[in-house]
Order: sequence, then C-alpha cells, then structure tokens
Amino acid sequence: MTDPLTLPNFLIAGVPKAGTSSVHGWLADHPDCVGSHEKETYFLVDPGTHMHRPDNHVSGGLAGYAAHFPDTTGARIIMESTPAYIYSATARAALRDMPGAPSVLFVLREPATQIHSLFRYFQNNWDWIPHDMSFADFLAACRAGSHDFKGNELARNCLANAAYVDHLILWQKAIGPDRMKVMLFDDLLADQTAFLKAICDWLGLDPGFYDDYAFPRENETYQPRSRGLQALNLAIRSRLPKGAAYNALRALYRRLNTTTPAMVTPNEDAVLSDLKASFSDANARLAAAFDLDLSRWSA
Repeated sequence: MTDPLTLPNFLIAGVPKAGTSSVHGWLADHPDCVGSHEKETYFLVDPGTHMHRPDNHVSGGLAGYAAHFPDTTGARIIMESTPAYIYSATARAALRDMPGAPSVLFVLREPATQIHSLFRYFQNNWDWIPHDMSFADFLAACRAGSHDFKGNELARNCLANAAYVDHLILWQKAIGPDRMKVMLFDDLLADQTAFLKAICDWLGLDPGFYDDYAFPRENETYQPRSRGLQALNLAIRSRLPKGAAYNALRALYRRLNTTTPAMVTPNEDAVLSDLKASFSDANARLAAAFDLDLSRWSA
C-alpha cells in the first residue's frame, strides 16, 4: 500500500483559466507546502481525454502518483493542480477513497469569460483551435459538434463544462462537502492576499506568509507575433526536460515572439453578452447549491 505521506492531501481541481496556475505557485512557495514537480500531473484524468497518458495514470496504481512528489519531508500540505479534474469521473472515484482523504479546491470564473479565455489560450498559446476562427464561429462549432479541435475535449465541451453546478454536485456526492472548498476568481482578482489567507485558514497553514508576498503571475495567455515560430515552439517544447534551462528558454521565446492579446474585440461584445445570459439558470442553481454570491456574474 502506498504511504499516504507521499501522496497529495490537497488538490486544485478546477477550473481551467481561473488563475489556478498562479494559486498553485503561490501556495507551493509556502514553507509548509510542497507542490508536485509539474503543476498538472494529469494522473487522475479520464481515459480517452487528450491529457491521458497510460504510463502516468491511477489505473496503474498509486505508486506512480507518489513519484510526482519527490521530496515531501516536513510538508504539512502536499498538492497538485490539474483543473480539468472537475470534469473527471476518474478523479472523483480515486479521491473518494484515497489515503489521507485529500481536500479539493475549485476556483470558478464567470462562464462566458472563462470560455472566452479558454478559446484565446487554446488558439494562441497552443494550436488546438484554428488561428483564423472567430469566437462566434468557435461557439457555433461547439454547439453543433462540428469540430474536433484536434481531439481537445476541453475546447469541444466548453459549454457543458461551464455549467459548473452539474460537475460540483457530482463531486459533493463523491467526497462530501467538508472536503470541498468553492471560491471565485472575482475574489482572487479583488484581493490576492485575502484569497490566499482564506485557503490557508482552511488548510491549517500560517496565513502570515502572504503579508508581504509578491504574488508572481503564471500561465497567462499570449498572442504569437509569428505563427511559424509558434509552430516550432509547440513542436519542441514538450520534448525538453523541465527545469532552469527550460524556464530560461521559455522566457526568451515569450520576449521575442509574444504580445498581450486584446481581452475582448469589439465584435465579440454581443456574443459574450448572449453567452453570459445563457448560463443564468445554471448560475442560479450553483449559487443556491453552494451558497455563493454570484451577483457580479450578472452585472
């Protein structure tokens, strides 16, 4: 049996493009917290998803999971953050009975802006979505099921995925409400210190660490200057070992070939407004089920 002291006792399991990379990094900097070698281990994803790796999966036993946490000596919190877990039946089943009964955090973002951010990220930082596809055409393709997006189910299923309540209720049934915490991206943007201190209070970590913390940002969406260089970047970066050299090359690439994209183009305003309205019922159910104030989502 795998020693629970080498397994995570805390996971960030949702949602994509809601600041989870930054939150993971900030928590991993806490002296009593150890993060996985890679933020997203994908160890508990569903088979058949684009993230599934047969040689890195819970179906092969928990010993492989422990390998993602090479040094946990003295850590009170051992964590990983794979935001797609919110959609994963495999993750729900595995965490229900995992030694140590891990706690699970979900950070939620207003659905229309979450989908738009996901669209920009997959289109610019990756190549899952054609670079010349408009946001309106992307949504139309998702509704019609007419595009595979190179096998990326997070893009393909983005509309159903953003009805968060349907997924969180399944999590609540699997692990119970006491092991879950649901927080809002709006609160993260409003006050990073208070947001991290609330997590610390829940996990039993000293919140004072964040009194003078710098809060570096991670995994921001960019726009490539040259699509050719971006294609080369995508072709080689997955083959490079992670570490200091990888980080230096990534920083150099981003200085040379990326710019900050426009958040919303003028012709997307009406599309986003209609999309936001389409989630009113799901948001109302979410607010009632998890006692959340989502008034900012309808503003």
